[in-house]
Amino acid sequence: MKYNRITRRHFLQGAGAAALALPLLPSLFPKGARADATPPKSFIGIGAWNGLYRMYGADSQLMPRTTVDASGTLLSATGTAVPYAPLMLPQHTIYSAQLTDIAAANNGAISDIIDANYTPLLNKVLMLQGFDYIGLGYYHHSGHFGNWHETSGQTEGNPTMASLDVVISNYLKSALLPSDIVCYTASYPDRGQTTSFLADGTPTSDIFYNPATLWDSYFGTSNIPINLKKTLVDQVLVDYKSVRQSARLGAQDRLKLDTHIALLSQTEANVQKIAGMCQLMRPDASLTDRATILKTMNDVIVSLIACGLCNTFMGWAWALNDSDPNNWHVWSHLGFSNDTDAIADQTNYTNMVEQSRSVMNDMCLDLAQKLDAVQLLDSSLIVCLQEHSKRGHESWNIPVIAFGSAGGTFKTGQYIDYRQLPGRDDAMFTRFGFPMNQLYANILGAMGVPTSTFEALNKTRADATMPFKANSGYGVCAIHPDFTQGAGYYASWTGYDMSSWLPLLKA
Repeated sequence: MKYNRITRRHFLQGAGAAALALPLLPSLFPKGARADATPPKSFIGIGAWNGLYRMYGADSQLMPRTTVDASGTLLSATGTAVPYAPLMLPQHTIYSAQLTDIAAANNGAISDIIDANYTPLLNKVLMLQGFDYIGLGYYHHSGHFGNWHETSGQTEGNPTMASLDVVISNYLKSALLPSDIVCYTASYPDRGQTTSFLADGTPTSDIFYNPATLWDSYFGTSNIPINLKKTLVDQVLVDYKSVRQSARLGAQDRLKLDTHIALLSQTEANVQKIAGMCQLMRPDASLTDRATILKTMNDVIVSLIACGLCNTFMGWAWALNDSDPNNWHVWSHLGFSNDTDAIADQTNYTNMVEQSRSVMNDMCLDLAQKLDAVQLLDSSLIVCLQEHSKRGHESWNIPVIAFGSAGGTFKTGQYIDYRQLPGRDDAMFTRFGFPMNQLYANILGAMGVPTSTFEALNKTRADATMPFKANSGYGVCAIHPDFTQGAGYYASWTGYDMSSWLPLLKA
């Protein structure tokens, strides 16, 4: 059955001409329709820039702290017995563990950045390691979600591709589902970069840095009263009152309805509170202001998802610790020494780590907590992709952190290590793992996009190496000619289907 916004939602017309959509209330649907009374899944991509700090290994500040013995077996860096389960594959052995077990062996935290604040959500988190951007050479930027064409002014010359959010949006549109894309960032200077691209390689047009602008674009400029619930029930909306008092409305749906109205009310209040501050961020503001803006943007995103108005989002941030959006790049290259695997300058290194901590806390964790509070995280998928590995501009062994299961498709609560552990050390020689194209294909599949739909969009290049199954995965499905080390590693993967499910990932 196609999704029909008119029959699936009760739209309410309030004071000031603000259109407010109620959440889906299955108890009001005919019995035969209840099995289909589910909202579309929501995808939120978040780009984290540059890497170049200790993201994995015994001194990891992002991923679980691990070490590898001489045989290539994954061990806990602290010596504590964490049950990493090996899975023997034709490619190589991969390891997994429950995040709760890792946290229990590490004083309640996964790592320095993924600390005890994440503990309540660990069963809804995925931490993945060892993905290779096979379609990229060196010196790229902004290739996180599938568009690898001439990034950062380089002439890599890959064919243009739509990023994942655009592929998802186009599929939703074809299925008559809400298909808007909202692109957002932390401040006005950050609007110059993006991780969202159309099929012709151009960035998607609308980029929001002010939550008030995003709110008004969907809910109009009306001044919704703070005491919204009382106004709706007692004074304004006969339809809402009828729904709220319906004898058919179940107790869970009544609670959902009240929570939804409270969410919209609080979000509108938060938006009004910081609207003026956002304008002052052209071009300068403090870190505290920026964090508040990102968290308020999360409020609006949750409201849009709860109202069924938008289900596809792409976010990123450069200027978090500093108003200069270029400083993250300076910090990364000055703070960490690639060749010695050591901190080169403590101040720059600390700034780089804090930039990454803000992305994870203010953009990812805060959004996941708010979606979970209104029972929307399970039907969502938040994916935070790193740009580089621990060494500068190396596009392999990329860590990925995700929240939500895309409606139960992904098996959450896990750390999965896809690296080939023997042979390299991730210090001087970064390990390889599985192609990022396969993770892209799994994300698209989890969001309901048929394999035939996204494979038909794939591109290749005449001078590339292609050992994989033809046209599989999503992206430029061949190894970039500059990725010479990767070509040697993947030479034995002849016929490998990059559209298949990654080991251990699917529920």
